[in-house]
Amino acid sequence: MVRDGVDVSQYQGEINWELAKKHIDFAILRCGYGQDIPGQDDPTFKRNADECTRLGIPFGVYLYSYATNERDALSEARHVLRLVANYKMEYPVYLDLEDPRVGRLSNDQIERNARVWADEMARHNYFPGFYASYYWWRTKLTGAFFTRYTKWVARYADELGAEGFDMWQYTDKGFVEGINAPVDRNYAYRDFPAEIREGGFNNFEKEEPEVPTDEYQVGDHVTFDHVYISSDSSIPLIPYMNHGTITRIVRDARNPYLIGNGLGWVNDESITGTMKYLSNPTYRGDSLVDALTQIGVDASFSSRRELAKKNGINDYTGSARQNLELLRLLKDGKLRQ
Repeated sequence: MVRDGVDVSQYQGEINWELAKKHIDFAILRCGYGQDIPGQDDPTFKRNADECTRLGIPFGVYLYSYATNERDALSEARHVLRLVANYKMEYPVYLDLEDPRVGRLSNDQIERNARVWADEMARHNYFPGFYASYYWWRTKLTGAFFTRYTKWVARYADELGAEGFDMWQYTDKGFVEGINAPVDRNYAYRDFPAEIREGGFNNFEKEEPEVPTDEYQVGDHVTFDHVYISSDSSIPLIPYMNHGTITRIVRDARNPYLIGNGLGWVNDESITGTMKYLSNPTYRGDSLVDALTQIGVDASFSSRRELAKKNGINDYTGSARQNLELLRLLKDGKLRQ
């Protein structure tokens, strides 16, 4: 089911949400811009969030990013956390990546900043995602990291004409009764309210307890050939990733296993196998070779190159940056073997 919504900021002025509710399925509200400075809060955010809450309009938020380094990115995460703490949001928390200053950074730096922001949001059990133009998605947000979270694209055309996006901003010249200014319109292709509520994200409590089954358990990393949009759906979908970690199990459901941060639901028939991870959480050095050797793993260049390939680094040269990324995964117990 495709849902039609708006995204708004102070530039839409004071909105009559009772009128607008009749014409939209959801709203994405700008909460602010830049680092965690109260003067950079969107002045309409609290009223918009309060009205959506009062009227039962499902909503999410976005923050316009100016971050040019990891420190600023962390501050931007804390900016969002400060503002959304008292709201239950059925749509994701997005980082808006479009500022020209951000665009002048290298793709690697943009990805590092995005990782800091998203990981901090996920650590506090929020459901993060990224917004950008189609051009940015094709040329700047190209790292494997960006496939971990939901993607929102701006492309003003009659058809989206692209895959891999969960939400499409299809115009910036929309009109909605109750909003006295042109407004962005969006189609959402993913059942965010169900995923976020069932997963206990964005200040919701999980609706059902985790109940392990005999076949698989929470924490198992599995591969699969198709997913479902909900635990009771009967329509298989082709996933944009074919592996993930089971984060929740609903006993007796048609599709009992929730994968990751809302990638989809799977069942015993759609799971094709399990994946193993290497882990060395107690290692305190900065040498990938030493860390692998310490747990009895072949640390030769050819072995490290194979590990890199399995973890999304296809051009492994043994550089310090690549080794540190693999070492980080190893310490976190997430290095695919």
